[in-house]
Amino acid sequence: MATWTNKQWGAVIGALVLFSMYLIGFTETLVVVLFGIIGYFIGKYLDGEIDPEDIRARAQGRQNDM
Repeated sequence: MATWTNKQWGAVIGALVLFSMYLIGFTETLVVVLFGIIGYFIGKYLDGEIDPEDIRARAQGRQNDM
């Protein structure tokens, strides 16, 4: 069974975004991509791959270093 490389996935995603820009326009495609990214991070959070406490601790740690 052959698997796709990240370069192949990137080419397909890039082509789909470009095709979407052609069909619905730049601004509408930008909104779709933005909501796709937001959905990705919501999914990561729901799967337990993002720890909000770790993010908060890192942010506070960086503020203290300044």
